[in-house]
Amino acid sequence: MRELNIIIAGVGGQGNVLLEQLIGISAMKEGYEVRGADTFGASQRGGSVVSHLRLGEGVDFCMVPDKTADIVVGLEPVEALRASREFLRGDGLVVYNTSPILPVPVKTGAAKYPSIKVITALMRTLTRNMLFLDVTTFCKEKGSPRSINIAMLGILMGLKVLPLSLDVVKQTMFDLLGEKLAEANTKIFDGAFLIGQREAKAFDESDGDFREAVSLN
Repeated sequence: MRELNIIIAGVGGQGNVLLEQLIGISAMKEGYEVRGADTFGASQRGGSVVSHLRLGEGVDFCMVPDKTADIVVGLEPVEALRASREFLRGDGLVVYNTSPILPVPVKTGAAKYPSIKVITALMRTLTRNMLFLDVTTFCKEKGSPRSINIAMLGILMGLKVLPLSLDVVKQTMFDLLGEKLAEANTKIFDGAFLIGQREAKAFDESDGDFREAVSLN
């Protein structure tokens, strides 16, 4: 691998930075050069957070240049679309959570939140490679509603789009989270990993796009 550019898009409180650290530290353990940076809106009030992560050989600066991201990970659907329009390369992959976090103008009725159908149609103009699923509900059903970032990491590992070994990633989880919290998140990670594996297989068998809707059972 010469270089892999990843954008993680979400809102404050969803765990962008932890997901960035889990991937980045795992990559360093695997011997890759790693650069990363974060941009914050009013993140403590649910504002936009975009994490840039670059892995590879000879990576010389932190920010992912426009239209060069190989992967956009969206923890929130509108943030995924916004980041994809700015950073995603034409044949890049988008994996995003369909459960929205409504901003204040939407809650007060001053603005409307676009439907997932609209978001997906717009995303389709940017790439044919996308996978979207309700990660929030999946995490709630597993008893850990705040573990969306861990679930996304499991999905990415199952899809085999990260140049990382499963053992290294799991060890990094324990290193960063501590034993108790890492063990609590292992069920989320393992279940999401199986989802990623299933979708990767479906993609290979169809020789085409990632499916646009999946069952989380």
